[in-house]
This record gives sequence, C-alpha cells and structure tokens, in this order.
Amino acid sequence: MLQLEVDVMKFAFLCREPVSAVRKRIAIIGAGPAGLSVTGYLVCRGYEVDVYDKLPYPGGLMTFAIPRSRISLEEVLEGWKDLEQNFGVKFYLKTKVSIGEGRDEGDEFVEKKVDLLELSRIYDAVVIATGTWRSRKLGIEGEDAENVVTALNFLYSRRLEELGFAKPSYSYSLKRVVVIGGGLSAVDAAEECLSIGVKEVYLVYRRSIKEAPAGIHRIRELEARGVKWVELAQPKKIVVENGYAKGVEFVKVRLGEPDETGRPRPIPVPGTEFFIETDLVILAVGEIPTPPIYGGDLARYVDPSGKLVIGNDYRVPNTNIFAVGDVVTGPSKIGLAIDHALKAVKIIDTALSGEKIRVEDMLKKLKPVEKPPLVIEKWSEDIAKSVCDFLSKYVEVDLNTCISMKPFLRIFDYTKCIGCETCNTICSFIHDGRSYIRIRKTDEGLVFPTSCLHCTNAKCVSSCKRDAIVRGSLGEIIIDMKKCNKCMDCLYACPVKAIRISRGDIVNCDLCQPLRKGGLTPACISMCPSGAIKLISR
Repeated sequence: MLQLEVDVMKFAFLCREPVSAVRKRIAIIGAGPAGLSVTGYLVCRGYEVDVYDKLPYPGGLMTFAIPRSRISLEEVLEGWKDLEQNFGVKFYLKTKVSIGEGRDEGDEFVEKKVDLLELSRIYDAVVIATGTWRSRKLGIEGEDAENVVTALNFLYSRRLEELGFAKPSYSYSLKRVVVIGGGLSAVDAAEECLSIGVKEVYLVYRRSIKEAPAGIHRIRELEARGVKWVELAQPKKIVVENGYAKGVEFVKVRLGEPDETGRPRPIPVPGTEFFIETDLVILAVGEIPTPPIYGGDLARYVDPSGKLVIGNDYRVPNTNIFAVGDVVTGPSKIGLAIDHALKAVKIIDTALSGEKIRVEDMLKKLKPVEKPPLVIEKWSEDIAKSVCDFLSKYVEVDLNTCISMKPFLRIFDYTKCIGCETCNTICSFIHDGRSYIRIRKTDEGLVFPTSCLHCTNAKCVSSCKRDAIVRGSLGEIIIDMKKCNKCMDCLYACPVKAIRISRGDIVNCDLCQPLRKGGLTPACISMCPSGAIKLISR
C-alpha cells in the first residue's frame, strides 16, 4: 500500500465520523470523482457503503488518465485511505459489475465479475458512477493500425507505467506524434508527449482554435512549449505499411453552417490534401459514457450516445439502481461530475431514509473541537507576486494595490489550478446552492476561481459604516447580518469583487466556519484535486 502524508481530496468533507445512523447498505459502482463524492456524503449520514471498481486503485480518470502535472496521485488516493480507514468503506477493486458481457477500456485488470441485478438484490440501493471508459473513433481507413491509439489508452498506459503495473509501452525515442482533436484529452495527450521527450508534436483540429473545447489559452501554452497547432484540417485516411501507420493524410476544411452541436460544420475543400509523417497517431476525439449494462431489459435505458437514461429522482425506472456523474451527463470536468453526484445524492438519501436532510443540519451535529487541524503555510513575497500577477492580468486588479493587501489568509495558487470547478461545486453544496466562489472564464477559455482573499487591511472593513464586517478566529472576513443594512458599500470597495448579493443577502466566504468548528478543513481545500487552494499564515 502507498504511504501518503498529504491531507487533500477528503471525500467525507462533511464530517470526522458519521453524524447520523441510517442503517442501510449501499453499493457504489465506480470509484471515480462522482462515486467517491457520493460515498463521502453517505458515510457521513451513517450508511454502510461498499465500493466496486474494475481498476487496481480508486480515483478513476483522476488516477489513471489525467497527467501528474495537473493532479497528483497522492492527493487523490488520500481520500480513499480516509474512507477505508476512518469510515469502514470496503473497496472491492479489480471487480467489474455489469449486466451481460461487454468490454471497455481499462478492463484488463478485472479478476472478478459481479452481476448488477444480483447486487441490487443484496443491497438497499446501488449507485452507478462508471464514467466514460470508451473512446470515439474517426471511422476512417487505417485507424486500426498498431501505432494508432486513443488518447484515453495512451494516457492510461502512461499512468500504469508510473504506478508500476506495466512496462513502458511507448518508445521514448519517438520523434514525431500526431494528436487529432481539440479537447482536454487532446491537450493532455500532447502535454504527455512533451513530458516523454517527443521532439515534434502536432495537434490537429478540424475547426478553428476559437471552437476548440480545450480553450485558446491551453493550446497557446502548448504552442509556447513547441507543439505545432494545425487547425481547419480533417483526417482523410491513415496511411499504413505492414500494419503500422506511416502518417496521416489530411484535407483542409472551411467552416459552414452550425451542425447538431451548434458548432460550425467543417466542409472539406477538394484539392487541399496534405500529409504528416508520424511515429504514433493519437485519436483524441472524445469519450463515451460506459454504463455497466450490455444486455437484458435495462439496456433500453442506454441511449444511442451511451448515456444512462434516468428519472428526475436519478433512478433507473422501477429499480433500486441510481446513477450519477458522467455516465449520465456525458464527459465533463471533475467539478461538474461531482456537482451532478452531490445534487443526486441528497435526493437518493431522501428516497432511502425518508428524511430530507439539509447540509446545515448535518453541520450542526458536528462535535466542536478546540482547534481545527488546519494546514497553514508560511507567507512569502513570492506567493504575493504569483497571485497578484495573475489577478492583475485577468481580473483587472491593480498590481500594486493587490500586493499591498498582504498577507492573504486564503489564496488560490493559479500555477496549480486546473480549472476543474470543484471548489465552486463544493462551496455551493455547503451553502445550499449559493457558492461564495466565482468561476471566471476569459475569452481565451481560461477558467479560474476568485473569492475573498481575507486580506489584512481589507477595504470592505473600512468601508462599512455599521461595523457589520468583523474578523473571525483566523482573521477571516465575516459579515454580521444582524448589523448589515445591505448598503453595498463593501461590494464596491472589494478590489477582487469577492462580496456579492445572493437571494437578497450580502454574502462572503467565511472559510467554512461551521466545518472548522467541527474540526474539519474548509471544504474547498479538502476537495481540490490539484492542491491549488492554501491557507497562509499571517
């Protein structure tokens, strides 16, 4: 077992121990971010939870696909250890649960198969959270060649190498790689190629950079590192010799009227064919949901796109089987998968327990502690410069004003932020749908959070004529609603626009004060998969 010393991705972020005792057994199928988030909530409520996953470690794509430069393995697996050791969650790994026979990517570790319907008879409920473990293909000549792989397969193989489960499957003497696609999988694959020393990496997309799902910002970053971006080019065929791809023939396209996705349709321009020679072709044209239903009566609830069709109660009709995350919505960011899961789990909880529990009610049951076990890092001028440089560039914050607000109490480390939106999801969950974190998106597709920095010489404090803005035990900014008359002076005073009106109230981050009183870390810090949120000592 891995020895870990970090304290992040705590999926049971609502409690130190169960705050209720709902004596029912739940099986979670899939140990990715959605499945583990559901598990964390249910164990806090007192359910007995078992988790089944086909892979040798939990974490799903966070563990077995996303590059380590974006998400650290230790930051994911610590949450697994917490659930297993402190909440009694049993993990049945290398175990595939399904109806009927079928195969998806990542199935090679399966040592045991379990029938989904049989599991539904043993447990009070089953929650499917199997995500997207099947890659789309192009449907062109040559894509079955030996050295043509999907982005998911390529990234998965690299993670297996790092974990010691497989020998290197790609020669590090690769000179040229062609990645086809413009989404997150494509840029992750291109970045991975750079990390193993590929000299020439081509990223080819059939639309323009404006339409690329990964966003202009990330693509430009890769260009700065040497990746060759080729847009408005569509693969026509993969040229194969003796079973191996020698290169890809592309044709240039122009953009026409919007297709069924709302994006402009690429139209091939005859006579514009060109060829790129390559040692490896990576197909990064998206993934497909993989519900564990390959046949039987329930197969009618799997739509043509692979999504599992459920009711408003997140239940597969007429069963005790529920579903959450990307297996229902299709591929999404980590934070959006968790968001769907946490919205679903409260409804699932109500259906099983007969109780409608608010998060606020759960937090009131936390046993208070004298001093919460917070991890606080030391202040440095480098931190100020890094944060303020970023904010001054993207949030129109004056650089000198920003630096003068030192020291911050809570910061977003934008060098680590991956734009997954998990912090916003968790904050919204804690505060009954009102997130105190604002997700910003630039015209270039850069996604990042901003919120209260709890600065020492806070202008919101000096602007309040009713002394309604006070300091908490950590020096955090707290609004006393008994004194607040909603004059909005603090909104205009805040240089990062972190204070706002929600449902008629002036709201602001209080660093999850109820959680801290119960001995827990602020939820956004607990659940950030990249460790990009920090508390800084004064």
